[in-house]
Amino acid sequence: MYKKILGVCLAGIALFTFSGCRKNIPVDPNLPDDTSKTELKINFATGNALKTLTYNTGTPITLPDGSIYTNGQIKPAWNYIGNHLNINIKDVTVQGQTAANMIQIAAATNFEDADIYGGNVAETFMEYGARGKLVNLLDYKEQLPDFMKYLDEYPLIKQQLTAYDGGIYNIPYVAELDEFSKVFYGRNNWIEALLDSNEVLPETESLQVAYAGYWKGAKARKSTNVVELQNQAAVSGNLTGEVARQTLIRYIDETYPDLKKRSDLFLNETALYDMDELVALWRVMKLHPNTLFKLTTGQTGSCEIVPFFFRTKNQRAEIFKLINYFGGTRVYGTNTYTGLWFVDENDTLQYSFYQDEVYEAFDYLKQIFSEGLINSDYDDTNNSADFRSIFYSSDLSVNSSGVSTVKQLGFMTFDFIPSTAASSPTGVVKAMLPPVTKLEGMHDDQFYHYIEIPRTVMIDGWAVSKNTTGKALEKALELMNFFFTDFGSNVQNFGIPGVMADFDNLYTLPSGDKVPTLSSWLLEQSKIYTNGDVATFGQQFMGIRMAIGYKADIGFEYQNMTKEAQEGYNLYEECGVLTLGYNKPSKLLELSAPCYSLTRQESARLSTLSIGDDQISMIYLYIRSDKNSVKSVADIKKAYEDANIDEYIEIYRSAYNRTKK
Repeated sequence: MYKKILGVCLAGIALFTFSGCRKNIPVDPNLPDDTSKTELKINFATGNALKTLTYNTGTPITLPDGSIYTNGQIKPAWNYIGNHLNINIKDVTVQGQTAANMIQIAAATNFEDADIYGGNVAETFMEYGARGKLVNLLDYKEQLPDFMKYLDEYPLIKQQLTAYDGGIYNIPYVAELDEFSKVFYGRNNWIEALLDSNEVLPETESLQVAYAGYWKGAKARKSTNVVELQNQAAVSGNLTGEVARQTLIRYIDETYPDLKKRSDLFLNETALYDMDELVALWRVMKLHPNTLFKLTTGQTGSCEIVPFFFRTKNQRAEIFKLINYFGGTRVYGTNTYTGLWFVDENDTLQYSFYQDEVYEAFDYLKQIFSEGLINSDYDDTNNSADFRSIFYSSDLSVNSSGVSTVKQLGFMTFDFIPSTAASSPTGVVKAMLPPVTKLEGMHDDQFYHYIEIPRTVMIDGWAVSKNTTGKALEKALELMNFFFTDFGSNVQNFGIPGVMADFDNLYTLPSGDKVPTLSSWLLEQSKIYTNGDVATFGQQFMGIRMAIGYKADIGFEYQNMTKEAQEGYNLYEECGVLTLGYNKPSKLLELSAPCYSLTRQESARLSTLSIGDDQISMIYLYIRSDKNSVKSVADIKKAYEDANIDEYIEIYRSAYNRTKK
């Protein structure tokens, strides 16, 4: 069936006269011409001309049938979709315009210039929808059967899409549900060298201990705490490398006598380390620059060892994810750095940065940072460096004389699975399970491997103008529903059948699910045009996996992972790492909304409050012990109170409570 559809659609491509086309393509006389198709105007703004429905790469692309696409045309996948649904898709987007600017202009012109509007403005869609400017999708359930079925399957998603007036006005881009967005990575051979071997070089480094440990006293996980042991062994608070290492080794031998190797505490499926044990390991790493430099570069010398780092300044908020491992304290409720909301066990919306446990954790982060265990430049907004490249990808950098020029080496990070594995030394940097922790509110004594932020419903998506009527409205709804059918979902995820993917020869994922197999043509073209980045080629050149209203499938990404990346993905899946989701048995594991529908009155009240960047900057300065920072977390709490945090929370709680009705 798919091959038959493919034949019709590829022939349909030939109906268009493309500028720059070098050959005549036979026309299928049975296919309707453009005049018989329903025109559908789409304004899908992303702020990046390469990520719209229009082909804008500057380099022509030739499909297997010989058709050529050049700048200004609808991308191949969208041409295929238009032919399949008998729609003449017209991209009226101002290429490169941001979604915020687009929606502002659209509102000023009463949403008359397009039938469908798209972009990362879900909150705005709900606002204008409730004001009668966009189509209420609940009024067209019969035309959206597959999307409505999806909402029935995920009632929490339906709840979160509901505007303050009870309507649903946009269909969201749903990232790969129940899949991990980022995982921990580390240099396995460093752990093995320092814990399983006695071949370490003389070291002279030392550090002043500041972190006192979390899992102790009433919260003790083991009979002894390794951080306390290291602190006690320090002389006047000064800890040397050999003392730190020998203390950690003795602790592992006594506390985990059944391990085959000491490194098994941290590596592979046997990993059972907690945050304190990780800090103890970071200390050992920090204090062995000679040993790790020789191990990594093969030369004698030294460099700065960075135990933990984030890729760029734009990811500095990743530091707050470490708070999870101090007793399971919640921070993020959704997959965004601004999603500082979570729902507690009593179904009450909470603002995480106004919780006592989080303030306590700020002090822990401050102590760990002061020991030099976290990249000191992570919060430098003037530094645009790619630390992952510096700390992982420059291991063997040498000058013209063959002498190593490496000045810094990193041990551990928290980043995306495919890109980290692909950009790191093969066989050295591997995925590591997260630290174990209790989960706040679970009321049990179990320790879990847990990561707070998975892939979620995003603020991207699209909506239909209220001015769209008749055949255009019918086709707009048909198009939107198409991406929630099995076939339409596969087209958006994997591309044109028979060209970009084989829809008959299926690829089996570790879960047992079967998905279309990506074609050799797609893989070969990505090497030519995007240096082997299949995802970028698929989006920018072919038009698949756009941030429109559809559900992303992990099958595309998994097929493009390196062997090391697949091993990391499989490790997290097979070890049952817990994360948040939409169909969870406990409120504590439920994702909160990516945005909330606010009334005009609530938005007006929010505009009088100053909750946000000022307090966040204050927190960063405090963690860094900056000379301009406040003296204690009490000062941070007071800053929130002075900004009227109670009213801020009350506004969002009202919005959350409305969605439950």
